[in-house]
Amino acid sequence: MVAASMMVLGFGSSLGFFPGYFVAALRDDLGISRAQVGLLVSLHFGCTGLGSIIGARITERVGTRTAVIADQLIVAVAAWTAAVLDSYAALVGAAVFAGFGYALANAATNEAVAAAVPESRRTLALSAKTSGVPMVALISATLVPWASDRWSWNLILMIAGTAAGASALISSAVIPDIRASQRGAQTGASVLPKGFWWFAVSACFVVGSGQPLFSWTVPYLDEALGTSKPVAGAISGLAAGVGAICMSLTALRADYLGRARRVPLIVGLSSVLAASNLVIMSGLSLGVAIAAIGMFVGFIAQLAAIGIMHAAVVDRAPHAVARATGVTMTGYYLGALATPVSFGALVDLLGTYTWAWLAMALCSGVGAACFARTNRVGDVQ
Repeated sequence: MVAASMMVLGFGSSLGFFPGYFVAALRDDLGISRAQVGLLVSLHFGCTGLGSIIGARITERVGTRTAVIADQLIVAVAAWTAAVLDSYAALVGAAVFAGFGYALANAATNEAVAAAVPESRRTLALSAKTSGVPMVALISATLVPWASDRWSWNLILMIAGTAAGASALISSAVIPDIRASQRGAQTGASVLPKGFWWFAVSACFVVGSGQPLFSWTVPYLDEALGTSKPVAGAISGLAAGVGAICMSLTALRADYLGRARRVPLIVGLSSVLAASNLVIMSGLSLGVAIAAIGMFVGFIAQLAAIGIMHAAVVDRAPHAVARATGVTMTGYYLGALATPVSFGALVDLLGTYTWAWLAMALCSGVGAACFARTNRVGDVQ
């Protein structure tokens, strides 16, 4: 079930990552700017954020299995439609449609894992589930830049849509059908703790500052540091893969430390993410190797922080997991909306990646401070 949830999140997020991996193909074929490519990523994750609270309520009503299947079918339809219509407007529509669908997947998989896995293994299970996103990033960053030199971006989207359709079939057989009433979400206990909105604010800054690792490292290595697209994709993909592995290892440690230590661990990881963005920026003067080190550390820190965050959300709102996920993911994906397009726009405007990476480092620092505030939310005894 955890493996199936990992697959669902990976394919569900794919349309949000792919534009960053075939930037050159889209710009050459459609004549669009970097900011317009970044807008596709921002729209996808922004719509996920805007739809997260509604998606959580829908998940509580229809159940986890139905919500997951609906999301995977939405991704399949969106990908194929954009590929066939072959226009920037179609890509915008696909980003919006698939983005709203992804809100269902986040709430449903958190609800399903929280119901099926005991607390002693909860952080590991939720981190493993979330690792589906960087694993798809690993595969995509490694293969998509190479494939975009040989195939059209349309064919790549068709393949992604077909994979999402297959995931819907697998999910129908594997994902449990958990409903709100089974976890007490229709009782007075379902009210979220006072100040829970701090999780949304914190996630907004940390996720926003880490999103360019997925969306802009390949063009950064290619355009600013002079590597080829396949090499840039390999570096970015390998960094995402290492980050996914370390995500699970960190989760094991977080489970050992227990509830009270999870949020402080997130604060520390967010601070490391801030430093890694500065190291990536310094690659402009110190070279590709230094930038790559920053990327590896950044992927590890951001992914580990997000994996533990999901467990902290369940800790602080155990009787309203879907609802708490919806609130948190609103901020999470609003951060993912803001930075891909603003990052690309800054590069277009100033002609350098320096200020864009510096802005991401500042956002990570703010996120660490906000996560420190979440340690006062809810009961973790």
